[in-house]
Amino acid sequence: MMDGQPIEEKRRTILETEGHLLVEGGPGSGKTTIALKKAERIAASGALRQNQRLLFLSFARATIARVMETATGIVSADHRGFLEINTYHGFCWKLIQAHGYLVAPTKTFKLITPPYWGARSAGLSVAEQAALKDTLFREEGRIGFDVFAEMASSILEQAPPIARIMAGAYPYIIVDEFQDTDPFEWRLIQLLGAGSTIMALADLDQRIYEFRGASMRRIPEFIEAFHPVRADLGRENHRSPGTDIANFGDDLLTGANVGKAYTHVNVIRYPFYKAEQIRLNLLRPLAEGIRRLRRAKPDGNWSIAILVKRKVDTLNIASFLAGKGVEHEVLIDPEGPALTAVLIASLLQPVQTPASDVRRLLIRVIDYIRGKKGGNISGADLDFVRALEVYLDTGKIRGKNRILLVNEIQGLVQQRAGMTLSGNPVADWLSVRNLFEGLKSLPLQNILEDARYVKLLHKGAILSARLAEMWRSEGCYSTAAEAVDDALTQEHFSMAHRSYRGIYVMNIHKAKGKEFDEVIVWEELYHPIVWPTDLAQGALVLRVAITRAKSFSTFLTPAADPCVLLLPRA
Repeated sequence: MMDGQPIEEKRRTILETEGHLLVEGGPGSGKTTIALKKAERIAASGALRQNQRLLFLSFARATIARVMETATGIVSADHRGFLEINTYHGFCWKLIQAHGYLVAPTKTFKLITPPYWGARSAGLSVAEQAALKDTLFREEGRIGFDVFAEMASSILEQAPPIARIMAGAYPYIIVDEFQDTDPFEWRLIQLLGAGSTIMALADLDQRIYEFRGASMRRIPEFIEAFHPVRADLGRENHRSPGTDIANFGDDLLTGANVGKAYTHVNVIRYPFYKAEQIRLNLLRPLAEGIRRLRRAKPDGNWSIAILVKRKVDTLNIASFLAGKGVEHEVLIDPEGPALTAVLIASLLQPVQTPASDVRRLLIRVIDYIRGKKGGNISGADLDFVRALEVYLDTGKIRGKNRILLVNEIQGLVQQRAGMTLSGNPVADWLSVRNLFEGLKSLPLQNILEDARYVKLLHKGAILSARLAEMWRSEGCYSTAAEAVDDALTQEHFSMAHRSYRGIYVMNIHKAKGKEFDEVIVWEELYHPIVWPTDLAQGALVLRVAITRAKSFSTFLTPAADPCVLLLPRA
């Protein structure tokens, strides 16, 4: 442990240590920077052979993209070829595709995407979901993200030669956000570390994924397993220097924030007017943030994130901003928009017979209703889709809302049959999407709402080109739904860098690993970010939200029932 050393001496020791390392530190303390400098030093030393790579593992694609950008300024162009930056999912998927046949009854594997799984598993018990997952795996080779690390670990455990090959390919591995690893990811690291040197980057106070298996025990377990050299970079602040943002985040954990003032941190206790007007309280701090950033960055290269707790809050805030004419982008869970994208793509495909087209569209609508909330389907929705499934078998349907849906689907199919597509994928996509305008059936209205969050053809040049080529060669979009489904699958492994410019709305967990110039944390009335019964975990979540900002953080909490962390603690 190097607690008594000056910070620069700690950094020097990190660079010079040859064995396992544990580097701790708060948000913006420079853990990623020192890890990349370590990577540059290893590559420059000639320790890596031509076929070897230094592996940098993290969780979120956003984090990976940011690491890639940072690496261009630290790792020389001559040495970047030795650095492989990937997510756990991406790394495990590659291992499974290459060697999964050793532990599975199939030689080919296909990803169960969250939308696909939600549509198949909705309404099933835990036992039934487990049985379905096993059937999909054994009969179709389909596997979900939740078993990637488990399966990759099994490969290394059951095939020691593969473990040795991996150690030879990746003699040095940097593990980012180590505190968030679940038991299977931790087992994978242990197995890789048997033949490779591990550098773990961790901040126990950013541990906000205990619901998926992260544990306070993980760091002690790493120390016990690897006996690493330890370095704590403490509360160094390179993300938001000259501000009290990091200090405020740290003080939230202990209650030291109560009664203190902070620079570049604004806590607003907004008043309650009435439900439909409550979000008006958001406009003033948002406008002030825009003015600050336009002065500081007149080139327009600035970003503001509005962070909320729940998915429904994300959509409500987004709808409110849209109604006020505020341009923004929404980052939401993919299930609804993804299922909508495949549904719209299926309507791009050639018209067949009215009966078959109605059936095809109705099946997509059923999938949408089942999977739009990740499989968390209400009893009413489950009854609704079961009635539609009976209709598919018998042609009989009862109930006003069910009959309305079937009639409007028949009308959609008729309108689509009368359309002439242009061959321009973007224009055709919008034309088909617009068929849902003005419909009265709630599921079809929801599809239109989710379709507004689908920007595949505006940011997905590869998909657009594929659809355009499909049209050129066949004169139609013969397999558009399959093309969109494939694109969505590949999106889960994409490492393309994303530049955040403008205003974004997302939940706090989606903001993990990201940085923005300013952050506005919105706490919804009656739905607190921090519950008094779970104070410690809530404080960690709010700290993560506040410290995503580089220059200014605003926290909006209801005056009638302010965040418990702003009040004296017993």
